[in-house]
Amino acid sequence: MTDRKNMVLFVTDQWRWDTLNAPGHPAKLPHLKAFEKTATNFVNAFTTVPLCTPARGSLFTGKLPHQNGTMDNVQGTSFYPHGKLHPAQTTYLERLRDDGYHVTFIGKWHLGDGTIHDRGIDDVILSDGGDLALMNTSDVRFAEPRKSPYYGTITDGIPLDERRVDAAIHKLADLAKKDQPFCLVVCLHGPHFPHHVPAEYVALYDDLPSDFVPDNWCPQFSEVGKPVAQSASYWPCQDTSHMTAEDWRRTAQHYWGFCSYIDAMFGRLTDAVSAHGLDDSTAIAFTADHGEMLGAHGWFDKGPFFYDEVMRIPMLIRAPGDTGGATSDAFVSFRDLFPTMIARSGGTDLLRTDEFARSYWETTADHATYVYDAYQGRQFRFRGIRGARYKYAWSPHDIEELYDLETDPQERHNLAGQPQIAAVQADLKARLFDWMHAEGDWLAGPGHHPPVGSYIDGRDRAEQHNHHPN
Repeated sequence: MTDRKNMVLFVTDQWRWDTLNAPGHPAKLPHLKAFEKTATNFVNAFTTVPLCTPARGSLFTGKLPHQNGTMDNVQGTSFYPHGKLHPAQTTYLERLRDDGYHVTFIGKWHLGDGTIHDRGIDDVILSDGGDLALMNTSDVRFAEPRKSPYYGTITDGIPLDERRVDAAIHKLADLAKKDQPFCLVVCLHGPHFPHHVPAEYVALYDDLPSDFVPDNWCPQFSEVGKPVAQSASYWPCQDTSHMTAEDWRRTAQHYWGFCSYIDAMFGRLTDAVSAHGLDDSTAIAFTADHGEMLGAHGWFDKGPFFYDEVMRIPMLIRAPGDTGGATSDAFVSFRDLFPTMIARSGGTDLLRTDEFARSYWETTADHATYVYDAYQGRQFRFRGIRGARYKYAWSPHDIEELYDLETDPQERHNLAGQPQIAAVQADLKARLFDWMHAEGDWLAGPGHHPPVGSYIDGRDRAEQHNHHPN
């Protein structure tokens, strides 16, 4: 085996791009800001799909959802369909193990209960991929009864994510002693809701204005010219009709508090890397599987749409030995993070030619492409392409979307179908379909497509699924 460097991947869930990249953003992230000064900030990083399981499936296989079969969330038996990443789909974890790496996986997997062990990866800690239930909650106590499903202020106890980072720090001490390269993956639940955050981090945002809402907030479903898919909520948390200004403020306060809490944990982990003398031999990445709406367009959480709030993700990578920060404008995808880390760690020979070409320091892409297929058993077939100025989304069973991000960065005004921009729309659609054909996407061909929001098993979109069967 050639000389290999170590890898640490720190993956959060539902972290917004703007917290790290928007000038003047109120999020307090001192440790990530310090890390950024020594890393490369890929400011045009995008998720593959704004949904946990399919995004993670693309991360660990390098394949799109229609290629690896994980097109919807999988989570035990709480909703249809019950599933997992198919055993025939080889992950980068297995490829690295077979190359001689010690692979440690800590935290959220969300690709099938116990299935990391099934793949022959034994070092699995506090993870639903091992022996822990995905929806496990920590033994913590709150300042007051939790009236909101979105947040709660912790006054006592150690949350699960903190125990995961503690485990990673403890593990580093063992890994540093081995004469073997390692890949340490730390996947946290946060800042995905419910935002259960220690009181000291919530208090960092006590000065948030009482009338806080995002600039592109509006009453839910009030926007015109939007796809039918955006006209209903599909999970209880997505219904924001009950939210008052104070509810939005407190939700944002806890969300950013969650980010600050994780920032502190990330700082502890990178300090441990340095303390063990691993800086010159370890590539470190910080990212998220997708973003969070947090009131944008009246939505909370995420949904079947491609707004930047959920599509654009933070992406900081420090290669072994890097000391000075840099910014890259390259358009890069979450699915290509492992090839990038492998290439920066001396493992180019492990990669196929196409994987290496899409890695972040090699790609020449001037746009991002992404997909959406299903949510909680419902069908939502969307494909999208985004360049520096324009974003286009297409569906076989819904209206098209086109946004001019230069004049409308908040994506309020759908320009699809307007004559003055028809040439731009036609060009983006052609480029999108070229990509779909190149990726073997069945959606590019002829075929029958059921109504938007209808269930995969044939039920009508009007039926509400029981998410908690007895």
